[in-house]
Amino acid sequence: MAYAILRFAKHKGGASKALSAHHERTKEIYASNPDIDAERTKQNFHLVTPRWSYEREIRHRIRAAGCRVRKDSVKFVDTLVTVSPKFAEAHESEMPEYFERALGFLKERVGEENIFSAVVHMDEKTPHLHLCFVPLTKDNRLSAKEILGNKKAMIQWQDDFYACMSERWPELERGAPAVETKRRHLTPQWYKKVTAMDAKLEKLETALNGINVLNAGKKREEAVETFKQLLPEVESFQAEIQRMQQAVLQSLSMQRCSAEENETLKDELTAERRKSAEQRAKLVVLEKRYERAEKLLKQLPPELLNRLMQKSEKVKV
Repeated sequence: MAYAILRFAKHKGGASKALSAHHERTKEIYASNPDIDAERTKQNFHLVTPRWSYEREIRHRIRAAGCRVRKDSVKFVDTLVTVSPKFAEAHESEMPEYFERALGFLKERVGEENIFSAVVHMDEKTPHLHLCFVPLTKDNRLSAKEILGNKKAMIQWQDDFYACMSERWPELERGAPAVETKRRHLTPQWYKKVTAMDAKLEKLETALNGINVLNAGKKREEAVETFKQLLPEVESFQAEIQRMQQAVLQSLSMQRCSAEENETLKDELTAERRKSAEQRAKLVVLEKRYERAEKLLKQLPPELLNRLMQKSEKVKV
């Protein structure tokens, strides 16, 4: 299956510096994202090139509009456009056209004048477009709610984006909106668990990135302490991944059995397909966190990692 993927992330302004460094590749080392291949960074290209820093681009547009800004106002939106990896690999030469078409779609919806950066990353596993815009309405109001709409509108966004992209590539399928994914696949309790792990991963990442000659001892101890807290959760996620993989395989098997039955089992087949989709979505979230945790843990000295792992095993016994 090949999906056309569109995602939005709203920001109040504080993330502009960090996102600018990532999107525009202004850093020398990206410890937080080992997937970046520095040798391929030269293949990245802009569809819209920012004139200034993201912060200045945002400030300039808001001041020019003369609009009212509240403390909780969304000042810019980071948009991700991508596609399933296998599709990207099979249509490698068409990827520039794919992102150009997506840009045309977004220009009509959010206003070409509001877009201050659109850069395609070719130096990661799957090509993708990061497009940032200030959510200004035609009458110069700052309103992400009006530009993007509510949950129902976000589903319409996915429908329209799919219609636009599948017109050129009929083999594409409609991706699931994030609002739908969270609602259908993540219970509040489970979502809190994932969020808590994300926070610890961020803390470990910060500690590892902050180690230098002057503070090696202090930062190392901080990383070790964070690792101690994180290890049980990583192991828990690993066990849950294995369990979910088995559940997905079992659900797929039941789907095949139901498909071979008569029409009276159509509702049962539909339910199994929905259940399988929910399980796969949850599995993707689990695998992504576990993969990130593994990459961070590999940055710890091997002897320290082995010692902590041994202590963890003793505690279990």
